[in-house]
Amino acid sequence: MNILLINLPRYKSIPVTREERCELITISRVDTPATLLIIASLLRDDGHKIEFIDANALDLSYSEILERTINKKIDCVIFPFNSQIIDHDLEICDIAKKIDPSCITIGFSWHARCYAREILMEYSNFDIYIIGPTLSVIGSLIKCISENEDLGNVGGTAYRSTDNIIKLNDEIGSEVKFNNLPMPAYDLLPSFDPYYVLNPFIRPYALVYAGKGCPFKCMYCNVAKTKYSGRSPDDIIKELKILKKSGNVKYVWIFDEIFTINRKRVIEVCERIIEEDINIKWFCDSRVDLVDEELLKMMRKGGCIGISYGVESGSQKILDSMNKGITVKQARNALVWTRKAHIPIQLNLTLGFIGEDEESLRETESFVRATLPETLQIGQVTAKPGTGFTQLAIKNKWARGEINWKDHLTKGLELTDYEPFNLDLHNEIIKLNRILQHNPKWWINNINALIRNPELILPAIRMFIRGY
Repeated sequence: MNILLINLPRYKSIPVTREERCELITISRVDTPATLLIIASLLRDDGHKIEFIDANALDLSYSEILERTINKKIDCVIFPFNSQIIDHDLEICDIAKKIDPSCITIGFSWHARCYAREILMEYSNFDIYIIGPTLSVIGSLIKCISENEDLGNVGGTAYRSTDNIIKLNDEIGSEVKFNNLPMPAYDLLPSFDPYYVLNPFIRPYALVYAGKGCPFKCMYCNVAKTKYSGRSPDDIIKELKILKKSGNVKYVWIFDEIFTINRKRVIEVCERIIEEDINIKWFCDSRVDLVDEELLKMMRKGGCIGISYGVESGSQKILDSMNKGITVKQARNALVWTRKAHIPIQLNLTLGFIGEDEESLRETESFVRATLPETLQIGQVTAKPGTGFTQLAIKNKWARGEINWKDHLTKGLELTDYEPFNLDLHNEIIKLNRILQHNPKWWINNINALIRNPELILPAIRMFIRGY
């Protein structure tokens, strides 16, 4: 089959990340489309002819995509979409039908999967929605299409039948082991120059998976309770070497939900990076209960220059309400150890969860004041599709009236009858940032971090100019 894989255009000139479970619209990064590149390798190995366009990286419009493909024979188009901008992203389905009315359109978005039926009904040119783990479904799906077999035999899909009935088949027969997947098809990228993280200064850059999934049970997260599948140290090191050789990539973001879920593997990867002189700097995400002082020191030696912790709150009451599974003490210890290891910290906080009150906010302030992370990322709790919190919001009627599926995806639920939102959370976000900005020790810590991590100086200056 002739297959077009496409990373869709930017939204109002702003780069978009569409990595299945991660949907971002931000000027601060342009990610390599890792999942699409793995799909490309899988399908090439099965004998299919692959055309690849990264419209996001190259800042191509839909009209430019049409110009590039109008005279080509394309049997199907495969694309990830961002549920926050669903009208913009699913325009690709109309483009594909202009290229060839018989072209089959196949898309995936983890965030929108709860509304697969509604989406297929709304967008008549959208043929097949992968609602299961994409890498577990795509091979059998394309085999089914190429051999003209019954789509009802392919688990993890929603599709429009020949008699125009929307059908859902969410049973997955088997899960792909991440370690058995081929290397991403980096040869399809003309260059790594368009890709960066932390604004345009950290480049050449690539987004890399050491695995996918998160077995923890956080109530606010739509990735919670998903099976983790990880790669071996050999496989990870092999990819880093390819990136270094093919694109002289200097930075990667290890994009697992929790990179340190396997301590032994992290240590081996770091040791191999050092021993084989790979010379790549990297960022990662982790949990505070899955790091320790010695591990963080090894990560630093192995090239780690940034770690993001989803602590979410400095109040034990709120952590328990979230089903976070950590303690405030564990969080404090992790941040202390990370600073000792000279790894810059991004602390993620979520305000307004169930039970939030003035006392719990003061506890979060105390936590920030005591730990002084280099950067804060603060948001208010949202009822995203597919989370335990959303189920409670619907059950308790915190959002008035009937739920509109598209508004839920693009705007979120308006929690008009939800008590914590009586708090002035906008002012609290300002207050938390000022706790850092008005503390001389925080400035000293940041200067020391920049001295030890000179790669971060220009991003820090730009962040300061734009307003912390």
